[in-house]
Amino acid sequence: MSNLYALSDLELLSLLRTGDATAFTEIYNRHWKFLFTAANNALHHRSDCMDVCQSVFMWLWENREQIEVKTNLQAYLYTAVKYKIANLIRQGKVRETLLDNVLAADIRAEERLDLEVKELKSFISQLVQELPEKCREVFLLSRDERLSHRQISERLGISEKTVDDHITRALKKLRVPLSRLSSIFLML
Repeated sequence: MSNLYALSDLELLSLLRTGDATAFTEIYNRHWKFLFTAANNALHHRSDCMDVCQSVFMWLWENREQIEVKTNLQAYLYTAVKYKIANLIRQGKVRETLLDNVLAADIRAEERLDLEVKELKSFISQLVQELPEKCREVFLLSRDERLSHRQISERLGISEKTVDDHITRALKKLRVPLSRLSSIFLML
């Protein structure tokens, strides 16, 4: 029959029950894109989606004589795809792919976070370099070398009060740009 495209799904299914391979091909051509899209929405892995669709169509051919569809073949096939996906998940054959997707997303997020931390450190370093020389020196001894105010005062030969003043001044100068930056991050 050359005008199979003019037949309804139920008419094609009747032909399929008799073993008509061209009716099967027409059903396949009508519905495979929809079924693939449905599978892809759940699995997000092309080869798994193709396997599910192929499995559904193989099942359709092998069971063509027993299939009873009352109204909508597409809904029937869609339900078959859902059951195939559920079976794959139940059997653990899809979890690895889903886990791989989650892990890949997690790695990308971690890489993004590492990059943001590097950028933040660079920004802070730039701000510290803009501090007056003595203030910067005291601040770096306090933060980088983790020296106490007393140790800094002894090393530089200045009073602890002067060390405290330099650190307070440095923190004030850093606080404003960093608070603006945190406001920007909150808006993103």
